[in-house]
Amino acid sequence: MEPNTVTFDRRQIYRPFLERLNPISSGELEAQDLIVPPEHDPRDPDQPPIHVAFASTAELSRGAQMALVGGIGSGKTTELQLTLRLLNRHSDAINIYLDLADLTDLNELNPGAILFAIGMELHRRLKQSDKLDPDINSAYQKLQELAKGKTKWVLDGYEYGDRPGLVAVQTQGLLKPRLQRDIVELRHLVGQIAMPLLDSEAQITVLIDGLDRLIRPERFREFAEQDLRALRDTKISVIVAAPLLLWFDKSRFLQDYFDDVKHIPAAISDPKKSDFLKQVLLRRGAAELMGEKDISGIARFSGGVLRDLITLARTSAEAAYREDQDRIGSPHVLSAIRQLGKRYLVGVGKTQRARIQQLLVDEEFSIDDPISRELVVNRQVLEYFNNGREFFGVHPALVEVLTESA
Repeated sequence: MEPNTVTFDRRQIYRPFLERLNPISSGELEAQDLIVPPEHDPRDPDQPPIHVAFASTAELSRGAQMALVGGIGSGKTTELQLTLRLLNRHSDAINIYLDLADLTDLNELNPGAILFAIGMELHRRLKQSDKLDPDINSAYQKLQELAKGKTKWVLDGYEYGDRPGLVAVQTQGLLKPRLQRDIVELRHLVGQIAMPLLDSEAQITVLIDGLDRLIRPERFREFAEQDLRALRDTKISVIVAAPLLLWFDKSRFLQDYFDDVKHIPAAISDPKKSDFLKQVLLRRGAAELMGEKDISGIARFSGGVLRDLITLARTSAEAAYREDQDRIGSPHVLSAIRQLGKRYLVGVGKTQRARIQQLLVDEEFSIDDPISRELVVNRQVLEYFNNGREFFGVHPALVEVLTESA
């Protein structure tokens, strides 16, 4: 190789694109301006976007509680991030974003954990602003002990001749409290820690992500009826992501419990009807690597699921890179679509196939039985809303490969 020869490195073509598709943090999304804000409520074009509605409610009605519902990958976290950004416009705003999945296994989490997490974060904020006093520190220590447990060393008999022995006695932590009195005590401690902020009329909003991933949606009710109910009279506003199946629950628990409930259906995936999905790809630099036809194809076969949109773009880029191509072509996009479709094909047995076929042929689908609910939770069937009508459709990537295993 000649000295000073520049070697072509195809990684430098695709790596920036993949990093924009999958930023390492939500902060990167903000810093690089990669989020495409929706122009209106997905269920009502006459209403403002969800994040605008939520931020306004939290600012004007301190203590309000709101729920955000949508399928996995529908964009709930993005809406929460947009809401967080909007809430930061006021200097007295104390905004707390909690992803409970970062605390522990969600399905091992029990009521009380939300109150504990809020108390810990409020204490951290006060510590940063040097607003701690002995009462707040005392409440913080009690909160720690109540939530995590503590170890006491007590004298217990004698060991080694005449020397008394110390034995560790572990008090079980209440990060998983089950008794109502535990919730009441946690609520009191959180109120003590929050008091300086509330006394100064600070606007406190807690955005809670992760509870929508609970395997059993009914467990969400436990958190709402204990943790969130305990916060009702504190002037601390709450916005929480909730499991999709509760949206279809005939008991209307969400609608009756929360002050406002917003639903994110799958986005319109037909580029001729909406360019929202295309704009998401263009914002991340898709036009530099693929043509209009392939961008539209990725949008259409994502089914309107934002996570699948990103997955198809990433997999297409990886296929082109493996084939030493400088651009993404239709064969790479088709390969990505089929790969995604085969992932959704896993676990589709005769009963599920019959239900899917009925939806494809007769456009009939009921969310009331366990098989149908499983198909919706697994994104093999997607929920849509258009022209005032709620309906379901089979994921287009799954349709592409469905006949292969018939």
